[in-house]
Amino acid sequence: MNWRGHTILGIIFGLPFISSPEQIFLALAGALYPDLDHDVKEDIVKRGLLVSGGIVFINILLYFFEKDIFNIDLFILGVSVLLIYLIPYFSEHRGLTHTLWSLLFVSFILGYLAYKLSAISAVFAGLISLLMVTNEILLGRVMIFAIFAWAILDILKLNPGIDGSFHYILPVATGYLSHLVGDTTTPAGVRVFHPISNYKLRKKEGYILVAVWIFMVVYVWKDIILNFIG
Repeated sequence: MNWRGHTILGIIFGLPFISSPEQIFLALAGALYPDLDHDVKEDIVKRGLLVSGGIVFINILLYFFEKDIFNIDLFILGVSVLLIYLIPYFSEHRGLTHTLWSLLFVSFILGYLAYKLSAISAVFAGLISLLMVTNEILLGRVMIFAIFAWAILDILKLNPGIDGSFHYILPVATGYLSHLVGDTTTPAGVRVFHPISNYKLRKKEGYILVAVWIFMVVYVWKDIILNFIG
């Protein structure tokens, strides 16, 4: 599946968990991240390694020479972001980035980063997350879909009531999950449990992941569903 298909599927999977513009950007970031192991390694991934590696290096220097301004939280975040780019850099196509382990790790780190950046601006935090997994050309194309998604959201007036860090983590996770579901529809399938198992989920087996998404939707909306039924 190409970037366009993953973008559309990311929006579809993300909508039940979205109530604001930054969450759209986060869902799209999650939907596009797994393919950083492919053609964009020379562009997006190396740029990310350079920036995050620079942040880590500066923090190491601060630790040894300027401990008063050394920030352990910034250092840990820098290392985590560095790992986000190291995963696709050393991964074969549809390797580690296309696993449930990567989904959990990347969703937490990228979502938490956006959560911390939201102190400046929530929309800014979402845009930074999307910038981290796109280049200039892809960003311009994806933004068209993001604007369309926001128009739909504005009409539907959805409000799942997700607060705190999960306001940022969950959209990334659902976007990421949509990518794995999309790739199960292709003949190559995906090894979602790699490296524990090389078994590939293909087509009909992808419904297992869809069932996970449905469970997440029901859980988030359970109070509203129960009130509606009652």
